[in-house]
Amino acid sequence: MAKTTNITKYTCDRCHGSAYLTDGDPRTSSDWHQIKHTTADGVTQEALACTSCQQEFKKFAATQDAVWAAWLTEGKD
Repeated sequence: MAKTTNITKYTCDRCHGSAYLTDGDPRTSSDWHQIKHTTADGVTQEALACTSCQQEFKKFAATQDAVWAAWLTEGKD
């Protein structure tokens, strides 16, 4: 029976999809993404996301970016 060592389980914090990957597997960087979000209180939170959820996060973040830009400029004369 074969034995594989140095395996890490990756689990998406959003959809809970998971994968077991060996050290050096290229999917560890192409399929799994560490994302960050800063709350209204200035607290940075991190999460691990699969590619699908990371792309959804990017869409969500883009809407927040637009709201931020509008808020920042609306107070100017």
